[in-house]
Amino acid sequence: MRRLALIIFVSFLASFLACFAAGAPAQEAAPWTLGGTLSMQPLVSYAGAGSLDASDFTYGSGTTLGLSLKAGGGRARAEASMEAAVLTGASAQLAWAIALSPFRRADELLFPASASGQDAALAARIRTLYAKLDFDWASFTAGRQVLNYGRGALWTPTDIFTELDLSGISPVRRGTDALRVVVPLGVTGGLDLAAAPSLSPGIGRYAARLGGLLGEVDAAVMAARDGAGRQWMLGADFKTDLVVGLYADAIYAQPDAGGWGTVRAAAGADWSFGDFIVAAEYYYNGGGASADLLYPGTHNIYASLTWTASELLSLSLSVVADVEGGAGAGTLLARLSAAQNADVKAYLQAAHGSAGYGLGYGVGGAVWNLQTGVGLEVKF
Repeated sequence: MRRLALIIFVSFLASFLACFAAGAPAQEAAPWTLGGTLSMQPLVSYAGAGSLDASDFTYGSGTTLGLSLKAGGGRARAEASMEAAVLTGASAQLAWAIALSPFRRADELLFPASASGQDAALAARIRTLYAKLDFDWASFTAGRQVLNYGRGALWTPTDIFTELDLSGISPVRRGTDALRVVVPLGVTGGLDLAAAPSLSPGIGRYAARLGGLLGEVDAAVMAARDGAGRQWMLGADFKTDLVVGLYADAIYAQPDAGGWGTVRAAAGADWSFGDFIVAAEYYYNGGGASADLLYPGTHNIYASLTWTASELLSLSLSVVADVEGGAGAGTLLARLSAAQNADVKAYLQAAHGSAGYGLGYGVGGAVWNLQTGVGLEVKF
């Protein structure tokens, strides 16, 4: 518990100091905003081979408080955001399973650390904690931030810094401890330099990305170094809007040991008609599980359909599948704006094969993994 208190204290202290520094030249209090969300989500979970034994069903809930503090003045700004959640039943079991999996992050705290004799847990993490200086000729960002190079709806092989969190209803990008410098080149182009070093700089991740508009096409090329994986990478991506939106990206990884490297690539399209939005995406993973633990299959597809029934109600269905392995997962989600800054969500998630492919980090060994629940989220 002391570690949790220390992290929360340091987070708010860093944001306060950044806020003070940003406002000092103007000799006025810097503008700042404090916001957050409170969400509650009871659920029922099933894991089994198709039978309906009572032991295959579990119940649970998650109550999450998220806080975000943003401050800025002049050319400087800072942000700190964090989450704390009380988890019970199936939600706690998933958190413990993730803590024992390759997706565990040491800075995401879980109390107690073991499920032995427990049916509830407290989880906490810092999502972002960074300061940024913005000049006309360049911007500098340091700290935990979301380095989003994403083009696709689900997969972006060139987005080497991003880790996806699949513990909720929808994928969420995790923050990365990094240094970033962005240099504008003309009106629509720019050079993006990013580094996610570690205690040993040689095993960090580093990238240089050059992008801009070429006619109606937003394109970029990238060179990167993955020190932990001992490989160099070259990538390219583009996105354009014609009759439909089209996008694609690919990356080639060359290992230091020599020999042939691996290719990962994704391509997709999205378009809208009336009150409907349709998206489809294909992902080729030539590196297998060593390149992508969440989606280790070679050939993967994703599709989604969203219907905006009214200003208050929307329905969406999304499906992701490993074509060769036969594993897949799907989510049916209804979202209702019940009041100002308050949403109600009802959902059904299902995964089959590969111990929960693309759903819940593939933890557990059941043939079928099902989950349904209702969530309430209030923003303030």
